[in-house]
Amino acid sequence: MDRPLAGPDARTSGRHGRHSRLFGIIATAIATLVAIVLIPTSTAAGSAAPSPMTAQQWHTSMARLATPAKGCYTASYPALTWQATGCTTAPAKPFVPKGADSAAGPHLPAVALAGAGANPSSGAAPYVVGNGIDFSAGVSGVLNGATGSFASVSGVTSETGGGVANSYSLQLNSAPFSSPVCAGHPGCQGWEQFIFSNPGSGPSSAFIQFWILNYAATCPAGWWTYSVHCYKNGSAVTVPSQPIANLSGLSLSGNVTSALDTVVMSTGGGTLSASTADSTLSLSAAWNAVEFMIGGNGGGSMATFNPGSTLTVRTVTHNGTTAAPTCLTQGYTGETNNLNLVGTPGYGVGASPSIQSVQSNILTSPPSCAAAHGTGDTHLETFGGTYYDFQAEGAFTLARSSAMTVQNNQVSGAPLGWPGAAVNSGVATQMGADKVAVCAARGLVVNGAPTSLGSGGTITLASGDRIVRNGSQYVVTDPQGDSMTATVNPGYVDVFVGLGSYPQPVTGLLANAPGTNDKLRTSTGAVLSIPVDFKTLYSVYGDSWRVPDSQSLVAVCGDKTQAADPAAPFWADQLPKDVQAKALEICQKDGVRDATLLEACTLDVGVLGEVGATEFIGEPAPVNVAFSEDTQDGRTAVGANTR
Repeated sequence: MDRPLAGPDARTSGRHGRHSRLFGIIATAIATLVAIVLIPTSTAAGSAAPSPMTAQQWHTSMARLATPAKGCYTASYPALTWQATGCTTAPAKPFVPKGADSAAGPHLPAVALAGAGANPSSGAAPYVVGNGIDFSAGVSGVLNGATGSFASVSGVTSETGGGVANSYSLQLNSAPFSSPVCAGHPGCQGWEQFIFSNPGSGPSSAFIQFWILNYAATCPAGWWTYSVHCYKNGSAVTVPSQPIANLSGLSLSGNVTSALDTVVMSTGGGTLSASTADSTLSLSAAWNAVEFMIGGNGGGSMATFNPGSTLTVRTVTHNGTTAAPTCLTQGYTGETNNLNLVGTPGYGVGASPSIQSVQSNILTSPPSCAAAHGTGDTHLETFGGTYYDFQAEGAFTLARSSAMTVQNNQVSGAPLGWPGAAVNSGVATQMGADKVAVCAARGLVVNGAPTSLGSGGTITLASGDRIVRNGSQYVVTDPQGDSMTATVNPGYVDVFVGLGSYPQPVTGLLANAPGTNDKLRTSTGAVLSIPVDFKTLYSVYGDSWRVPDSQSLVAVCGDKTQAADPAAPFWADQLPKDVQAKALEICQKDGVRDATLLEACTLDVGVLGEVGATEFIGEPAPVNVAFSEDTQDGRTAVGANTR
């Protein structure tokens, strides 16, 4: 049913002949037409009849089927048609833009732990979804539609909004965009929301809310005023109230043309409702990013889920391509929920390109469109998932993008008892004009000045960059969602780097060669296939990313920096046998099974103590490995026979 139906050849050979013969020709043609319409072109005569369209296929098709005209409509499975129905009035409340009630606007605060296995009782502030904190999907060109749904719902037993059970909204929100209605109003932008409003009592409705942001003048006739903004609703279509138990079966779509914009609400039970309004803001000419979220039912309110709730949110984009959308660490609405944005999204390509992300009040790892890290002594994992050991000494560029640079300083592990290993003595970032370093010995240094920041404290810099401390962890973020997380341990620092958008150009030790996840690139542009040998890793690749003293962001830590490559690799089987055996046992008890991670965990625990296993708990297996014990000279990684 997804393929175009075939039709008969419309050409004829003439009009002459007797009426009886003409009747026979017409009858034959009609029979042929019926047969062709009922049998797809790829189905041979005599084969099994095509399977009926599933409810999911029907929902997908209907969500993209244009309504006949402006108005309100319903549809019921399996009919592929819209039926006109009466419209109703949308709720007279604003579903507000992000930052509408906060002069500071949204920022990403810190989470409990940069790695897996976070402890929610640690007192860290979560990344609460809404008011600008979310993952959105961006596209090249413009969107003609988008659909939001929930790929999975786990642990959800209740939800309240303002003390009312099952009070929430689903929203597909555009990014602010240039609109003709803003002519003559500098700084003005259009903003459009496709909304399902579920008040918890009484009927629900689906409608479009239009905004003129920063209009800063008397609103046009027919528009309400909200601060310096203007808003109005399109007509609404009534939808049966949906308790939160139905969440996994709900989806919300928005479609736009130059003439009409349409919201389509699916309740998952074989029914859909659609409301179509004039293209008030000309969104179809400028829609390039979309956020799908569940939040409070208007007015900047919160949807509160029971403890233990986790949602996997899926946003499908329609822009005429099969490419995965770009990830943007930002949202657009002022409504919120009490779940935390966690981890990194997954991406889908093909007929339904998508971005899929997790929201949960069970903390795991901080959100970023792509994440990379350097931990222990020293294990690096790139944004593309390439893992390798890197035990050179000196200052290096870990990551460099258009908005952020992150560097580290690696020193000998001799003070910890293992001169063959290297650890981070400090890490630093430059975001715009701000330079922030976190040092194992000196603590926090902001723009060259040692700075005191207590646990739970926040520093907001003039640029909008923020520094948040939770215990031994410091998180530095910029308004675009880029982040550096530094965790100070006795004698060394672990670092996690997050990108606010992805894919984007990024280089350094934590980046793969552009467009790959199985190659590395030197600072001079040479592309290296993996795995790499010892000499290439250090003398070619590593040395290319060394930072001269004059360009070092980490020099403020005051550590003695010695530029040196190791004489030989240092593996876990070079630990004393009793140390190795005990470390291996600890890592295995913590559930580390992948051969590469098990070798790295064993080495870290042997060198750094039991705390060295923390970053490996729940860590997924690497996408690939560039340099580790199990890539060199046919060696077998420690503990590999236990897999």
